[in-house]
Amino acid sequence: MSLECQIGQLWGIVLAAGEGTRVRAFLSELCGGRGIKQFCAVMGGRSMLQYTLDRVERLIPRKRILVVVSRHHREEVAQQLPSWPAENIIFQPENRDTAPGVLLPLAYISQRDPLATVAIFPSDHFIFREGRFMKMVRRGVWETQRFPWSMTLLGIRPDCPEDGYGWIVLGEKEEHRETCAVQEFWEKPTLPQARELWQRGALWNTFVCIAQSGTLWGMARRAVPDVYERFHQIRQALETPCREKVTEQVYATMPAANFCSGLCEPLAAELRVLPVSAVGWSDWGTEDRILATMEQLGKQAEFFARLKRRRGTGTPTVLRA
Repeated sequence: MSLECQIGQLWGIVLAAGEGTRVRAFLSELCGGRGIKQFCAVMGGRSMLQYTLDRVERLIPRKRILVVVSRHHREEVAQQLPSWPAENIIFQPENRDTAPGVLLPLAYISQRDPLATVAIFPSDHFIFREGRFMKMVRRGVWETQRFPWSMTLLGIRPDCPEDGYGWIVLGEKEEHRETCAVQEFWEKPTLPQARELWQRGALWNTFVCIAQSGTLWGMARRAVPDVYERFHQIRQALETPCREKVTEQVYATMPAANFCSGLCEPLAAELRVLPVSAVGWSDWGTEDRILATMEQLGKQAEFFARLKRRRGTGTPTVLRA
């Protein structure tokens, strides 16, 4: 039996349900509209979500990429994803943080392909060298399929002790494996802790990760059992006509759970990390990070000129596919 038959096909989850509250006012001023980060065209003529989907399609066909969005974002979704398969746009009833944000599309994938390999991508990150980055994702997929009992994270070699990121402390690297064991996982440590982690050679967590669907469900069952049990109800309802009603009812009492601090941090010993360098990666969660990227790319003057024009006109910017 071939490896692909044993493990199922490769699927993608793109996380696009966040509100981006820290940078929303700034992006509304810059891009117009409601300033929801993943739907904004910060650079070029396409939104961060559209760039992310283009990037993921280099590796995974559209029919196997699910996008999870908020039900409050229907207007932006209609504008930007009119040609995306409707069955692959998953509307989340409420925001219960990133663990449910991953598990809801995972439930749909598991229904279609119980043995799926799943790659998870945030939609609000900037990556300058996209081709190089996706080659590293491909290597992560290859390793995960060879060693399916662990989840593989992509970790960026940092250039400063940033305290707003998750950090991964590397363990031993085994022979014949490209990834390293994870010794410790820190989700958004304090600045003094980040400085210590930087000195120890720790990596930034990109949140891009690859795992077998069964591995992800097992992690959820052990780390966030209350959330797991609620998704057990949702999975049972997916093949019934009342799946949307059941999902809404379950979400009404769903506890919030963060994927990184709730699953990765307590289960660090079960993770692997693939070090990545020289790809120009940044999580655009703050205005300062966006401005830092523009400075690194030599586009600071152009960026401020655009912002000045926007402030002078107040004209809304609408993106379409």
